[in-house]
Parts: sequence; structure tokens; C-alpha cells
Amino acid sequence: MSKSDDNMPVTFPEKWTKILEKLPEFKDTADSSSTEDLKKIVVECEGNIYTIEKEKAADVKLNSAKEFVKEYSAPYREAITTQTAKIKYALFLLEGKGIDIDNRE
Repeated sequence: MSKSDDNMPVTFPEKWTKILEKLPEFKDTADSSSTEDLKKIVVECEGNIYTIEKEKAADVKLNSAKEFVKEYSAPYREAITTQTAKIKYALFLLEGKGIDIDNRE
């Protein structure tokens, strides 16, 4: 499947460009790579991501910190959820009284 020239991206997103600026050798290599070499890069990077995610999941200190944050942020999450439920119910009642709650243009 090929794209017409009208559908091809013109620029690479700045968010990712800033990261690649730290890796000029990679960009040079990728710029001069064949289609097959680019596919190999994708597979290699996906394998690296898989390994990193597995290591992250097994990181005891990280998981402990997540549990700590989860425990201590629970009252805030619950309070926000309660307020959101109140808002949704009030909007539901307003809509039931014939009030148009959608002001999108």
C-alpha cells in the first residue's frame, strides 16, 4: 500500500525531533538506511521496549512507590470522583428540565 504525495507527512513532529537531536548518529544512519534496514530498526526498538517494560514491571522499588502514591492519593481521587458524580447528576437533571447543556459551536 502506497500513499500519494499529498498524504505524506511534510515534517517530523517536533516532540520526537528534540529527542533525536541527542542521537545525531542514529538520525544519520536512519536517513541513509534502506527500507529493509528501517524495518530492522523498528523490530529492534520494539524488542528493546518490550524488555524495558518487563524490567519496569519487575522493579520492586518502583512498584512500591506506585503503591505509596496510590494509597496517599486515594482520598483526592475519591473526592474528585464524588464531585464529578454530583456535576453529572445536576447536568442530567437540567437536561431533564429541558435545559440545553451543549453550547458547542
